[in-house]
Amino acid sequence: MSTFRYCPECEHWLGLADGGRVASSRMAEQVAAPGPVTSVDPRIESRLTNAGRVIRWIATGYAFLGLIGIIIPDLRGFPPGPSLIRRLTTASAVSLAGMSMGALLAGDVGHSARGNAILRRFGVVLAIAAALFGLLIMFIFFMDRTDIWGENIEIPAFSVGMILVVLGVAVPFSISRHESRVVVGQVAALLVFSLTAVIFLGYLYGDPSVGRLFLRPEISFQASLTSVLTAIGVLLFRPAVGLLSVASSPGAGGRLLRWLGPLILFTPALLLFIAETVPSTERIDVLAFISVGLGLFLLVLLSVFVKTLDETAIEAATNAARAERARIGLEQEAPVVTRLAEMLHTVEADDLDGWEVATRFRPGRGSVTGDASSVRVLPDGSLGAVLVDLTGHGALPAMWAIRTRDLLFHSLVSGHSPARAMEMVDWSAPGDMLASAMALTLSPDDGEVRLCSAGHPPVIVVRTAEVNLKNPTGPLLYLDTSSVFDEERFVLGNGDTLVVFSDGVADIQVSRNGLTEPEFLADMLLAEGGNAARTADLVLGFASSEPTDDQTVVVIRRAS
Repeated sequence: MSTFRYCPECEHWLGLADGGRVASSRMAEQVAAPGPVTSVDPRIESRLTNAGRVIRWIATGYAFLGLIGIIIPDLRGFPPGPSLIRRLTTASAVSLAGMSMGALLAGDVGHSARGNAILRRFGVVLAIAAALFGLLIMFIFFMDRTDIWGENIEIPAFSVGMILVVLGVAVPFSISRHESRVVVGQVAALLVFSLTAVIFLGYLYGDPSVGRLFLRPEISFQASLTSVLTAIGVLLFRPAVGLLSVASSPGAGGRLLRWLGPLILFTPALLLFIAETVPSTERIDVLAFISVGLGLFLLVLLSVFVKTLDETAIEAATNAARAERARIGLEQEAPVVTRLAEMLHTVEADDLDGWEVATRFRPGRGSVTGDASSVRVLPDGSLGAVLVDLTGHGALPAMWAIRTRDLLFHSLVSGHSPARAMEMVDWSAPGDMLASAMALTLSPDDGEVRLCSAGHPPVIVVRTAEVNLKNPTGPLLYLDTSSVFDEERFVLGNGDTLVVFSDGVADIQVSRNGLTEPEFLADMLLAEGGNAARTADLVLGFASSEPTDDQTVVVIRRAS
């Protein structure tokens, strides 16, 4: 039942001539429907990210208010706070203001596609400089050389030095693209929160010595509050990665962490009240540190437990969704549907050294869709990729989507450019159907890409410090047989990623936070990064939790 047509311009029969070989190729990994089986809920992640951004702004503003109170004598007690046993010193005010500003720049500017990479680096430098100053404070106390400050200068608290050092580690690690480093940064931020929240609560309780972490000199109220806010802001840099990844999940584990997490964060305060019954005269109370460490350990343990719980729930829900799709497929002309479903998305690019390829698809309804994609190595050694999105659902649109995809790929195999292939296929209109399509070729040696997009959603190119959106180079397929298609050329460097998706993933006519969905998705990919498989999962996780349209993702990444 395959359809063939002879093209006099290219002197080839075009159609499903090589369908048998396509059907035997490796299928793209299929992902179950969103909701309880999605590990990252973009809405929850967005709320947590926005909350972290607001907290970082508040921390920076409060830190600079304290600095103003130091600079202007008449405002020495500004901002106000509980009855103080120790005022904010000049050195503490300057260093904490630098740390909070560094966290603000590194977290907010660095995660925007339009952000300035120089400002991001400047934020990291500020955080590291404040950490070096914290090391100096700790060294002076350990060596008992407090005399170097002079008689007329107030000595910063030892705890301020330790807070600066730990936050100086947390900021650069938390914005890393490597999940293991993000975990280190999150643990460091949690440690600062556990230490300073206890002191802050002690001030609110009326007796700062309840904290007992550092008996002399004591940390000021302003320093403790600034540190608490900055630590929370750093912790929420990337809520969908590391220890907090489950917090962005819509599953049972995510709900459990969001309920119990805040309670466990205050466990150190309860333990320290118990520790108060044991007298201590040392400068640093070891028992108090054990109490704080135990509270932090409980939070990490909870994160690991709920992550395992969520992964189990995701696996069960995924299997249930697959079974439901299989049942629907049996009701839809089972033999034809099964055959078409196997042919919709294919990948034959396993042996391409230095390149990673990942594809994902999720049908909007039933087992067969109007989306079809293929990624294969062409006879000349280059990589070819095609994605077609045809209007409609069911067996007939799926058949035409496969036919259009194979016509495009056969033209690429014959040596035609992507734009020429699009023009050659455009004349074979399938009745009243329309299609958006993308075709590209990639040279593995120099990374040169030739891209033609027929009314397709923007193609995203993620580079080290920026992201580009490649807009369509021609109209929709089958709109007019005389349409002209152009193509765009660019180069993928080491570590660069190319992301193609259908409009079921992100629609240019839909906006989020003042940006179109593709622009919002581009911002997220620049911030998250990762290999091709992780990027494909992130893109599909970005898609609607109640899909009404098919969702297809193709990711090609050049290894670093």
